[in-house]
Amino acid sequence: MIGATPLGMSDEIGFRDRTDEVAFPIPVPRGLTPKTLTGTVQTPVDLESGHLEAWSGDLLLARIAIDGRRDFTPVEIPLEGARVRNGVADVTLRTVLHSEGEACPDWTGRTLEFRDGEVVFDGGLEVPRVLADFIPPVLERLEIYLPTDPSTVEAEAAAELALAASARFGTRDLEVAILPADGVRATAASPFTRRVELREETESRITLVEAPVPTAEVVGDASTLAHQVRSVSTNLRDLAIADSVSVETNLPVPRALVTEATLNELDIGTVTSRGVGTVTATFGLDQTRLATAAGDVTLELSGTYSPPPADHSGLVVVEAGGTVIDSWVADPSGLIDRTVVVPGDVLGRYTDISVSLQTSGAGASCGVVQPLTMVLSGDSRLRIGESGSPAPRGFDSLPQAMMPRVQVATGSASLDDTRRAITILVELQRLSASLLRPEWVTVEELTDGAAPGLLVSSDGIADGLPLPLELTGGRTLEVMGAGDVEPAILRFSEDIDFASLQVVEDDDRAILVASTSSGSGELDRTLEWLSADPDRWAGLRGDVLFTAPGREPVQLSTAEAAGAAAVDEDGGSATVRTALLVGSVVAVAGVALAGLAWLATGRGRPRRRS
Repeated sequence: MIGATPLGMSDEIGFRDRTDEVAFPIPVPRGLTPKTLTGTVQTPVDLESGHLEAWSGDLLLARIAIDGRRDFTPVEIPLEGARVRNGVADVTLRTVLHSEGEACPDWTGRTLEFRDGEVVFDGGLEVPRVLADFIPPVLERLEIYLPTDPSTVEAEAAAELALAASARFGTRDLEVAILPADGVRATAASPFTRRVELREETESRITLVEAPVPTAEVVGDASTLAHQVRSVSTNLRDLAIADSVSVETNLPVPRALVTEATLNELDIGTVTSRGVGTVTATFGLDQTRLATAAGDVTLELSGTYSPPPADHSGLVVVEAGGTVIDSWVADPSGLIDRTVVVPGDVLGRYTDISVSLQTSGAGASCGVVQPLTMVLSGDSRLRIGESGSPAPRGFDSLPQAMMPRVQVATGSASLDDTRRAITILVELQRLSASLLRPEWVTVEELTDGAAPGLLVSSDGIADGLPLPLELTGGRTLEVMGAGDVEPAILRFSEDIDFASLQVVEDDDRAILVASTSSGSGELDRTLEWLSADPDRWAGLRGDVLFTAPGREPVQLSTAEAAGAAAVDEDGGSATVRTALLVGSVVAVAGVALAGLAWLATGRGRPRRRS
């Protein structure tokens, strides 16, 4: 039995309205046959009855009655007749629902949901005999083995492999482990575990190794190791019908940033929606798909909607991330031909854009009134403006501010620092619709360069970059403001220990800095805390994540904290405001309040390097 998440599906699949369908493709590992799909249906308020149907192409697999009086209904869907093509079973779930009474309920906030899906398989997994079969359609754990002191070539190749796997399996709770090649290895593992040994050598090849757990050895020199590793993210792997092969090809060009595109070109296509009384067509603006941190976005919307009848009035409303950005009175033409501007400050990493028609007037029982239809044409165009800052929203600007290529530097060449850097990159890749392209460089090359980057410093506080939160002398924290705002200064009576992740705006680039004042322990605890909950990386806000011994990590927007502290410089109120705003940082540090001196003014320092 395999759960929905390892299969690449959400644990909660919502159906948007009275009738809706959702594709549920099921990866089928070699040697297995899908037998049954089980799960639980959660019903919305005001549901009287309905059916959940499962189809494979034009073949009905099952039709299950749903009783609205039950909040939860267990379901079991037979899959023996499902069509399996190219290792994927074609399954689509469809709903037909009926509401109580005459009114049409609004189920947009809480729809019928299919939850906790699991697939029961028959048969036995086949052991891969050729490289083309090495990567299964379901992967739970990838172990990458490196030398104790990996070269930059080996570190970069390991990152490439981890990111390619994360891009393909990242929504499936894939665990990526970076391990020493000379360490002890377990002789048993999950059947969906794969091991890869990476090593820099003069020859170039990929070879299946005889081992209790399926293992591949990838070797190459400085110019070819990356070729071998990158082949796993292309269709070339399907041609490797032997147990050993060498790949010779040019490296793929990093995806160029998008400055202008239609919904069709962004693979969103035409968006169609139906409703009664109100109808909303929604699409997502994903900055990682654009491969840039966007400024203002101009939308040239085109499409149609059902014009309201004579005894109804109507209003068309455009929202971005829940903020209304435009509206106009619906007219009898039923045409949408409108240019609106989405301000950059309302754009997150992923932002829902919605166009809705809201009507009023005489009503009737649900289904009697002709449903409203809204169609946004796939020819609607987006024009992406440049952001005035590479990281205007801190963590929410990542990873799109690190595209198309990100430089990576570590304070030491150790396997542990390499592991920390790859762990961070993998988590960022999970947030991205485009593949990150890492380039391993020295710390000096990163700090003196102009490319976006990631710096991991586990043996001290990072130097040479304008950090939003800086420690000086072991006892003074400077919380930097924006522009000409003076930093807020926190003075402690003793040395403080902490680790942090900080998003740095350095001229026209963004750099993520992971560093510590007291050794690697707190930094590792921070990364473990982030990885323990799949929503924590996506939920990071502000530009600093601060961790002190024995305390939970705290998020902070330094610009807001320092800016608020400087609002009122008369009468000493700024000092009080600083204490209130950044007091959480002091509490995290675990230092007695009696030993603190709070100052809201200090020597100014420019935020960006000159």
